[in-house]
Amino acid sequence: MSVPARTVFLMSEDTTTDLGVLAIEALDLLTTAVREVPAERWDDPSILQDWTVRELVAHATGSATRIIVLAEDGELWDGPSEPSDWMYDSPVDQLSALGIRLRDALPTADLDAPRKSPQGEVPLRRALMFPIADLALHTWDLRQSLGESIELPDDLLTLSEGLVQSVPEQMLRRPRGFGPEQLAPAGASRTTKLMAFLGRAVSP
Repeated sequence: MSVPARTVFLMSEDTTTDLGVLAIEALDLLTTAVREVPAERWDDPSILQDWTVRELVAHATGSATRIIVLAEDGELWDGPSEPSDWMYDSPVDQLSALGIRLRDALPTADLDAPRKSPQGEVPLRRALMFPIADLALHTWDLRQSLGESIELPDDLLTLSEGLVQSVPEQMLRRPRGFGPEQLAPAGASRTTKLMAFLGRAVSP
């Protein structure tokens, strides 16, 4: 995948946008998409293999919860967020409640404080990057699953592109990671190129 040089920041803290702003933006983007899921579509297949729309939203809710727990310095769980662990009767109410918690936690969060992450102990600002990008990417997945199109906001897209560029190929494509790169159509947008690189089938 070719992305503008300015996006390949390899997780440098010197060029990190305000992670709190990005976290709120990503969670709000997902919450809006979930609010607009038609009642009859929740058990439809998503574009992600073996997951329904409901399971996709549940996984993303787990990622959203991880952001809040990181900001609050709470107890984290190991491994990815399994959909079965994050099912709620009203997913949008749960995400809205998480949005309130996030806004409460961010003003006192120390972005340089150590936090647990898959890469070991890292500053909070770095630990937040992966789940923030996860929310943005899965919002795209959700919209696509409903037959809709979305371009990611520029700041979230830049973060996601940089993270993808920073991850070694063998880690990116590992089991339960991202699938093989797909062909992006000529003249594709940055969002479309990114999602095709991450194994999503994209349309012209």
